[in-house]
Amino acid sequence: MKKGIVLACFCLIAAWGYCQGGKTRITWDYSSQKFVNTGVYARVKKLAAGELCLVYSQGPTIWIRKSTDEGQSWLPAIKVSEDERYNYTNSELLQLQNGWLLYTWNARPREENRHEYLIMGAISKDQGETWEAEQTIYQAGKNFHNGCWEPFALQLPNGEIQLYFANELPYPQSYEQEITLLRSFSNGTLWSPPQTVSFRKGKRDGMPVAVRLQNGEIALAIEDNGIAGTFKPVIVRTDDNWKGGTVRADTPQREHALARPYQLPDSVYAGAPYLIQLKNGATLLAVQSSESRNGTTEKYANLRVYVGDENARNFSSPTTPYPTLPPQAHALWNSLCQINDSTVMAVSSLGGLEQENGIWTVTGKITTSE
Repeated sequence: MKKGIVLACFCLIAAWGYCQGGKTRITWDYSSQKFVNTGVYARVKKLAAGELCLVYSQGPTIWIRKSTDEGQSWLPAIKVSEDERYNYTNSELLQLQNGWLLYTWNARPREENRHEYLIMGAISKDQGETWEAEQTIYQAGKNFHNGCWEPFALQLPNGEIQLYFANELPYPQSYEQEITLLRSFSNGTLWSPPQTVSFRKGKRDGMPVAVRLQNGEIALAIEDNGIAGTFKPVIVRTDDNWKGGTVRADTPQREHALARPYQLPDSVYAGAPYLIQLKNGATLLAVQSSESRNGTTEKYANLRVYVGDENARNFSSPTTPYPTLPPQAHALWNSLCQINDSTVMAVSSLGGLEQENGIWTVTGKITTSE
């Protein structure tokens, strides 16, 4: 049991939502909370062979760790890349159809106006033991208001790799931001020119996470500070692989993620969404939220997980796997991963604790009833 986070005894709490196969419920097991190591912006992905991979950053360095026991323990960290000129962050991992691992991340210069903001990538052909073909995939400007941020990679059944990220470069005279898409048809070695898939004039679409749903549609979770006050989760979607053009403020393909009874007041911050689809078809949406917290910014946010239907709609019944997070603490840059048929893992960057600030994991049981 870890001080300041878990309850003194074993406890469970559940969230539920409806999908085509019935009602899906996530029951969090507080006793499963584990401090992994220091670091930030962690994601866990399950490989085809069954191993879990944890990717994360620490200052100028990005890392990968593996688990062969579903996250009960982690093997020693392997360094993927390092550059003292930058803070490396927002690690993401995608296993390609050919078995390679594509690691993408955001390079943020430590000195403003000296080095460019970058989206970067590297490839492993041996399940993460060694890394090669490091490349700058996209280059933005040299200052904080002209950068690029938060990459996320998705592979389609035809082999196309899509790389989504938040991008300020097209708007050097404003604070506006879009979601940009790059495509690769060469296993991540070459990339297409950029395409704008989402933009709300005067606002800041950000932090994209894409899922190809079981119905073939692409659902893109973003944070949107123009739909209802401060940042809220939104689903931007396409059924034609973005042939229909940019999704703008009034485009029907931009939707509130949360079901109407669960939509939040304008003052409540609910950003950094992370979307997955479970094997049973239900969808889960994680956000860092100031709801029921001491402040209205990310500094006080906690992880809240909503359950949606098979179309990534009607997200409802939020719960948190960290119900005793201290008022001065925060759970940020959260992600989700289904690690077996009956278990989902949440991964968070916890800060403001008396000890063991860094990357934490917690698991929940998936159940479905009619």
